[in-house]
Amino acid sequence: MKKIARIITRLNIGGPTIHTVLLSDKLKDEYETVLIAGKIESHESDMSYYADKYNVKPVYLDKMSRELRFLADFFAFWELFKILRKEKPDIVHTHTAKAGTLGRIAAFLAGVPEIYHTFHGNIFKGYFSPLKTRIFILIEKILALISTEIIVISEQQKKEIASLKIAPLSKLKIVKLGFDFENVLPRKEDKNKFRRKFGYSEEDILIGIVGRITAIKNHFLFLDIAEKLAKKYPNAKFPIIGDGDLRDEIQAQIKKRNLAEKVKITGFITELNPVYADLDYVLLTSKNEGTPVALIEAMACQKIVLSSNVGGVSDFIEHGESGFYFDSFVPDDFVKTLSELIDGKIKKSIISEKARETAIKTFGSERLVNDIRKIYRHA
Repeated sequence: MKKIARIITRLNIGGPTIHTVLLSDKLKDEYETVLIAGKIESHESDMSYYADKYNVKPVYLDKMSRELRFLADFFAFWELFKILRKEKPDIVHTHTAKAGTLGRIAAFLAGVPEIYHTFHGNIFKGYFSPLKTRIFILIEKILALISTEIIVISEQQKKEIASLKIAPLSKLKIVKLGFDFENVLPRKEDKNKFRRKFGYSEEDILIGIVGRITAIKNHFLFLDIAEKLAKKYPNAKFPIIGDGDLRDEIQAQIKKRNLAEKVKITGFITELNPVYADLDYVLLTSKNEGTPVALIEAMACQKIVLSSNVGGVSDFIEHGESGFYFDSFVPDDFVKTLSELIDGKIKKSIISEKARETAIKTFGSERLVNDIRKIYRHA
């Protein structure tokens, strides 16, 4: 049986954690897998419970984390190198930026035959200064030279990576994310559970956003939308499901805008079935994304989704057919469409059913595993 060392920067809340755990679990009959992960930051929420659920036992490196810390990064690299020399994997597959850098260099120096990297998003837009961004692009170009193949999660992301000349198109392979939707699909007993817990009535219209509260997610746009809709619809409420480094700043904005009765931050919720049972609409206001997990989960649960047109959003949402996306970061675009939906001018049942069909067909875990299996087998 071949051995894989799968390396991820940290097991925080988000798609990369789900992706790596599912692959580690569902390929276990064909590949012996060692999952290696760093530590989460103090403001992040831990998703290691997801690994526990699938009985995946990660090896943790205390020195590996998302932030740039040169001394700690060197020690993390050295630990990775020693682990790879000891385990002698046939394949190293890295996920996310820091793990992709340290892991690929360590794998190359350890003589690992095959090295793969998955871009779950990218750090080339909206994260760093232009100078730092150019440096990171140069590093990725060098790393691409020692990579067997580079995996992207959408057609749009493939175009972005290719446009930066990080790697030739022949080395870029698209493998869309995959999910075990049983973890989020509402059950009969979930109805009104979220509403009762957070003080919402059955008559309230719940327009929510799910994910980390951090700069790239652009919650300020979400508040702009809430502020405009709240004036028009007294029973509209806007739960923010998540947590992160900007929570205090967003909470201050809620107070400043007199939205305390309308907008509530729930914190991270690990059991999302009741959340999706009760939300009426799910928004994504991000400045940059890979493939946004919350939108896909919401679509699988037959929710109407509205999003900024970032990352791979337009690859899986047909505007007006299975959801809505907008090219500009202008609240009025969201407000206009949401108003039409609330007022019944747009038939929601057809859109929500199309959303469900798209999510289940395109992003099932079985499809993910088969796609990765073909890459490992060079099929």
